[in-house]
Amino acid sequence: MPCARIGAALPLVFAAVSFVAPLAHAQSSRGPGVNEDFATIAEGYTSEFAGGPIEAAYRMFSAPDFGHVCAAARAGDVRSLRAARPRVEARVAVPMPYAALRVGALDALGVLVPKVPISIESYRWSDVLDTRQDHIGGDDVTPKKPGTIRIRIRTICDAPGGETFVTVDVK
Repeated sequence: MPCARIGAALPLVFAAVSFVAPLAHAQSSRGPGVNEDFATIAEGYTSEFAGGPIEAAYRMFSAPDFGHVCAAARAGDVRSLRAARPRVEARVAVPMPYAALRVGALDALGVLVPKVPISIESYRWSDVLDTRQDHIGGDDVTPKKPGTIRIRIRTICDAPGGETFVTVDVK
């Protein structure tokens, strides 16, 4: 008799799993979330003013203070990120400051929300930038060979947030 009950319950279990599985791929409440094709090289803040540079370094936030930092930044208001310069140029062996990236956070009305916590990530499968942890500078990254690489900038607070991409052309 117990086997008959299990057999009768299987369609219900299958239906529940079929419904839950797509939710695992939905955007989390913490913004765009992790993308396995990108690796974090720095963290920081979006531009303080329209078209301005980001502020970033290898590590800027501590876990105990992070909730307060996000609340003070009004990160919950952010709905998208926009790169003022979607392409930047860099040179081999010349450190590229993260300030070369100009990214603003925007609310639902398209109004700038200044200094929102972000992660700066490089395309993991490229060897254009020197992204070894022991080689990443405090506020820059050094290109090691000519080429093109995509940099992903995403919000990291527990809020809807957004992401944008900047292409770095290394000569």
